[in-house]
Amino acid sequence: MTPDSPGRPRSRRMLYAAAIAVIAIAAGVVYYFFDPSESGWMPRCIWKTLTGWDCPGCGSQRMAHALLHGDFAAAWHANAFALCMLPLVIFYVYLELAHPRHPRLYAGLHHPLAIALLVAAVTLWTILRNF
Repeated sequence: MTPDSPGRPRSRRMLYAAAIAVIAIAAGVVYYFFDPSESGWMPRCIWKTLTGWDCPGCGSQRMAHALLHGDFAAAWHANAFALCMLPLVIFYVYLELAHPRHPRLYAGLHHPLAIALLVAAVTLWTILRNF
């Protein structure tokens, strides 16, 4: 019997993919029905609470809510950087699950230079949005 045959548990990758899908759908349902700017129980940014400065993710919850309602202008206004990076994040999640099929692409996007560029972009966004 192979690990993926009936009677045996699916591969870890399939379980991770299923878990990510369930979490994404659950988060989507929550953010569709509850507006983070009006809901008192949604988490607040600890960094902004402590410093008064926006972190790179500040506005992401409002962005998700607006995006799920098709309001791209409000999503852009809430966190333009997160909106622009969303396709890249989705691609990285896909690549993490499918890296045996794309080993060179996986290696390239996990190269220290690629990671350094992402960190630089996040840092630059954080500085620019606070000044």
